[in-house]
Amino acid sequence: MDINSAFKLFDIRGKYPQEVDERLAYSLGKSLAKFKSPKKVLVGCDTRESSPSLKEFLIDGFSNADVDVFDLGEAPMPVFNFAMTLSDYDLGVMVTASHVSDQENGFKIISPGPLPFDQKEITDVKKIISEYEDEPIVVPRKQPVKVQAIDQYVEKILELTSLDKPKIKIALDATKSAVLTTVMVIFQKIGADFHFVNSKHSGNPLLDINRQDLAKDVVETKSDLGVIWDSDGDRVVFVDRKGKLIPMSFVLGILASAAIRNNRHKKVAVDIRSGLVVRDIIEAEGGELSIYPAWNTNIKFAMKEDPEIAFGGETSGHFMFADFFAIDDGILASLKFIKEYEGGFAEEKLKDLRKKYFELPEKNVACEAKKSSAILEKLTELYRDKNYLVSIVDGLTVFGPDWKFNLRQSVTEPYLRLNLEARSQSQAEKISREIDKLING
Repeated sequence: MDINSAFKLFDIRGKYPQEVDERLAYSLGKSLAKFKSPKKVLVGCDTRESSPSLKEFLIDGFSNADVDVFDLGEAPMPVFNFAMTLSDYDLGVMVTASHVSDQENGFKIISPGPLPFDQKEITDVKKIISEYEDEPIVVPRKQPVKVQAIDQYVEKILELTSLDKPKIKIALDATKSAVLTTVMVIFQKIGADFHFVNSKHSGNPLLDINRQDLAKDVVETKSDLGVIWDSDGDRVVFVDRKGKLIPMSFVLGILASAAIRNNRHKKVAVDIRSGLVVRDIIEAEGGELSIYPAWNTNIKFAMKEDPEIAFGGETSGHFMFADFFAIDDGILASLKFIKEYEGGFAEEKLKDLRKKYFELPEKNVACEAKKSSAILEKLTELYRDKNYLVSIVDGLTVFGPDWKFNLRQSVTEPYLRLNLEARSQSQAEKISREIDKLING
């Protein structure tokens, strides 16, 4: 294991087994038992090949610390978070590396609420875990209790969406995603006209290569909409009839609009990468917009602190609903979007938005973290000298007369991430080329 590489800002993840391995899993169980003194802990895992083994050693670590462990088995992250609300669990740990490659794995640690560990808590665990690096692994006598939550989850999701035989044909890509079984049950129950795509790709659904099979299938089968989730199901992305990515700010705006219309509270929380289109849609609906640094954890904490926030979302595909514990749920978000789409509202809205806005899909620029600060400082001064409005909250955000971009260092991968919106594709591509030159110059 490699503690320094595996511990990130809000979770633990890294290459398996070089950075994240069974020793780390066992030590994590022991460390969390010391740190939080839990009596009842819920554990689960995604569909990665390494996940069952990591989960087993995690359980052993807890059990040897005399903690009662409840094993949810293989489940998507939204079901795991929901399961945390069904009993008086003191802590939850999901074995998953979220949207990154199958060659990596990790752990998401959840407090009651459910709420993820904050940055300080992750740092505190990192300090404790070194105590157990060389401790012998002992097979415990105490066995975990098997539990399940899919039935209750499905019942609650159906109650929240009230979808019945949606009048569109839907292609679903759940390849190597923990959502597969849950999604199949839900889409069968609502009587949807759907099929699963035989895809060779998985991971981050915002990457073009991971959507190729879905895009091709949507066109060939003449489907109305394509839906794709990431590996643990807390993110969702959509493609239209032509197999083209529906811009994430458009999706965010449409879901926010629906939340405002159907909720007595009108506040919406979004991340700083969100386009001007989101602001315009929310203002048109009479909503109130709050902007937070990127990373869904920031929005979750905001929603817990302010009960008047009806909806939260990120352009990464995380969407959170106040009436569902502020869980970032790619399954619930997909059904909410389908409801808007099949009623014609979303499709008409998309046509109108495409005439007024162009959003460049998130672009990753390879850059080591130690170099990114200098690059961001250089670009900040350059755009300030040009008299543009500049924000340095979470990277660099620059506001032009009819365009906006955010450039920030990823907290999980060695990239600068660029999110850019303009009035036309040509304008967006011109600004993107300018930024590339400044970064590499």
